[in-house]
Amino acid sequence: MPMGCFVILLPNDADFKIMGYYLKEGKSDFEISNDLFLRLNLDHSKNEYNLLKLKDYQIFSYLYNFKGKLTRKASGLIIGLLLNESDKPEKFRSSLKAGAEAFEIPSLNILKKSREEFEILLKDIYLEHLEPLLDILEPDSLKYNIINITKYMLSGGKNERKLAQELVEKIEQGEHKKISEHYKIAEDAIKSLDYEKAAKFYMKAAEMAEGLYVMDIATFLKEKGIFSQQIPDLSKEREKIVQEARNALRNEDFHKAYTSYRRASTISKKLIQYDKEEEYRLKSKALEDFYKINEKYRKNK
Repeated sequence: MPMGCFVILLPNDADFKIMGYYLKEGKSDFEISNDLFLRLNLDHSKNEYNLLKLKDYQIFSYLYNFKGKLTRKASGLIIGLLLNESDKPEKFRSSLKAGAEAFEIPSLNILKKSREEFEILLKDIYLEHLEPLLDILEPDSLKYNIINITKYMLSGGKNERKLAQELVEKIEQGEHKKISEHYKIAEDAIKSLDYEKAAKFYMKAAEMAEGLYVMDIATFLKEKGIFSQQIPDLSKEREKIVQEARNALRNEDFHKAYTSYRRASTISKKLIQYDKEEEYRLKSKALEDFYKINEKYRKNK
């Protein structure tokens, strides 16, 4: 479970601005230092998502580039989650993006908020988007959310009231339960590496969520489905590159070996597989150092 989150604004006229923190008990001393920002900013110059492993915790962060009027004042923001060492960053990929996108809603006027006001908003967004969505996808939670939507619709016009009645009928037929069932099937498929099946059931669940007007959950499920579709091709590409690196190493072509491992590390980062990212990055660095030393002494002969 995350320990909290933070948001860093990237203004057009300055390096960065800490918008605020939401920190749970036990991490009240956490802060973004200049050095930590530089590390995050450097990593995000290459990747949207980034995992930074520190002494007692991990920071999983996402770079979001503004698209609307906010671009006049800032290029975007970095939103980060503080994770325990046992937390799996890939669980939070879609929810981290959803949390970032929520800040660009015009009515929020985030650039006009004080630090105190922003941190109240950040807490709300954290609780809505950044906690694992598994609880929200439980049938009772889905039912509760949909009923709240119907209450809002009932205060509208004739068409809205008709939609509300249709939603009530869908709940009575148990359609909200099918969303949860499809999601769990997809998650099990991911664990067994059946990505095609996972994508199929994420998309089915997303379609049903759209039909029940839980649009934030539908977006989350679509993201999961699209990402699942990309995994096989990216994994095959990485496997091919790793094999190239091994062949190059056997042939003592250290330059090709370290550049191939570096490419494999980059793909692993896209896959949110940070154990593999670290493995291939360290192999690339070791071989690069060896290559440079070898070249130095070869030229001096």
